[in-house]
Order: sequence, then C-alpha cells, then structure tokens
Amino acid sequence: MSDKRRGEVIQINIELGIGIIMDENGQDIHFRLDTIPNEIEINSKVTFEIQLTAQGLSAMNVEVEKEKLWPSLCNL
Repeated sequence: MSDKRRGEVIQINIELGIGIIMDENGQDIHFRLDTIPNEIEINSKVTFEIQLTAQGLSAMNVEVEKEKLWPSLCNL
C-alpha cells in the first residue's frame, strides 16, 4: 500500500525517535526520525508516502516542502 500524501508535522519525540504527521484528512501518521531529513521540525509541511506496517500506518519517504519565494520587486 503506497499513497502520496501531504501533511504537517505535529509532534516530534527525540527520545523515542518518532514523530507524528497530520495528513490532509486529519489522520495521524507516525514516522521514524532516522528516516527523515534533518531540517524537519514541528509545523513543517511535508509530503510522504503511506505504508502499512505491523504497527499500523507509517509515513515513508518524508520530504519537507520548500516555501515558494516570490521574486524581489526591486529587481523589476
């Protein structure tokens, strides 16, 4: 089961090495910190794939969405 989704990181527990993403449907999806980019933090907007594991649904291939920057109006 693999499905590309978008969501927001709502919790990070460094001691346990896990975090939680709330997807666009309001569903909590767990992820392991050792499988994600270093720049992730609470409130990060992310895209990820969903996978069914023995522990339930897990986020895999988590990527932080980069904010789109508007070109400077001074350079016009």
